[in-house]
Amino acid sequence: MKFRDYVVLTINGKTRKISGEQAFMPFSSLLRYEASLTGTKVVCAEGDCGACTILHRRHSSESEKFQAINSCISTSFLMDLSHVISVEGLAHNNHLSEVQDAMIKNFGGQCGFCTPGFVMALSSMYENTTGITEQKVKNHLTGNLCRCTGYQPIINAAMAVDTKKVAPLKSCYNYSSLTENFVSAANLPVKITFGEKEFFAPTTLEMAAEYKKQHPSVRLFSGATDIGVQINKGKNPGVHLMSLHLIPEMYDLRQEGDQIKVGARVNLNALQKFLEGKSPKFAEFLNIFASPQIKNAATLVGNLANGSPIADTTPYLLTADAIVELFGSSGARSVALIDFIKGYKSFDLTDDEFITGIRFNVPNTKASKIALFKVSQRRDLDISCVNSSFIFKTQNRKIESAKIAYGGVGPKALRLFNVEKALEGQEINDALISKAKKLISESITPISDLRGSAEFRSKICLDLFERFVEETLNS
Repeated sequence: MKFRDYVVLTINGKTRKISGEQAFMPFSSLLRYEASLTGTKVVCAEGDCGACTILHRRHSSESEKFQAINSCISTSFLMDLSHVISVEGLAHNNHLSEVQDAMIKNFGGQCGFCTPGFVMALSSMYENTTGITEQKVKNHLTGNLCRCTGYQPIINAAMAVDTKKVAPLKSCYNYSSLTENFVSAANLPVKITFGEKEFFAPTTLEMAAEYKKQHPSVRLFSGATDIGVQINKGKNPGVHLMSLHLIPEMYDLRQEGDQIKVGARVNLNALQKFLEGKSPKFAEFLNIFASPQIKNAATLVGNLANGSPIADTTPYLLTADAIVELFGSSGARSVALIDFIKGYKSFDLTDDEFITGIRFNVPNTKASKIALFKVSQRRDLDISCVNSSFIFKTQNRKIESAKIAYGGVGPKALRLFNVEKALEGQEINDALISKAKKLISESITPISDLRGSAEFRSKICLDLFERFVEETLNS
């Protein structure tokens, strides 16, 4: 079989092939040190501050728009078959973009170090959002930090942009022609080696399963919003690395009857937009999952595969009776999420298997009482201390069905079946709620760490249940 030993992308309208050592660099490093595009700044190297923000679009969809992502935690090989615009690429014919011009006129630059990241985040907002309000501006800037503490001039600049003059970013360059250069490359699997490291991107699930069978410890990359941080902290991701970005079905996102099917490469921003009219509570919850830059790269499958007991999406998936779709050398296999998670970062997964997608039920919003909560030190862009999901069906104050799940209360996220059983078929009253709270306390085993003590977590779990009862169940 023929392979290519490079990844191909465009940067500010110019096609670039990357191979060898460059392919394994953080993408921000490639921009700064190989492409001499130093407007992209690196401060935190964790995807928190937004100074490294770039605009990114996959090649496969002409209708897809550019979105802001963090380049510091994205490995260069993940940019394969992508169009990228850095802050230098926004200006044309010696004219700044409307966002850049507004930043200057409204003194939004201040010291200037974080300014490129703000410009890119705002450019992404105007690319993907209409009806701009000050609150929308603030929402889109949750992934950007200003060390001058002067956010108001930046907000003023954002509100001053003449929307009628903002052109779609795909008009910056001749992307129809540039995308044609990707056609032949998209059909070829990638294998790049540098020293002992090897990156592999298969074009079929069978090819991926065979590679994982040969290399059981292979590390799969998707959005790299967590593993990219680990790499920047000096942690070795392993020798063999793999991405499924060349397999079209990994981008599947559709509703099948009462279920939503989400492919392994579907990012959380795309999922949130898809869910708005179908599972609005989950879509709303994703607002506080992370910054736009993170959600434009992170995936639902990646959040699950990370194996963290405080992964924000897992409690909801547990209450939505999610099914994990797997593929290995023996073919496809499906397993209920409750059985898939065995313990702390431990799964029902053979050496040659990997996750291809997740299916979960869509609760009937008219018949169900639904609430999702996240408790963290900061509202935006922070890791949970405790998270939870509640999905109840009631009729005349009687609980017909109850589904309760918590994260951050043990080595894995928990579905509290014993509490559910005690509630189902019962009338809602103070005695029943007290009984449920006692059972919740007995069912969880939180620990103390830097995000909260065991005592605090236990108290929060009861408070969240009480809040659900008062705000949702009794409404």
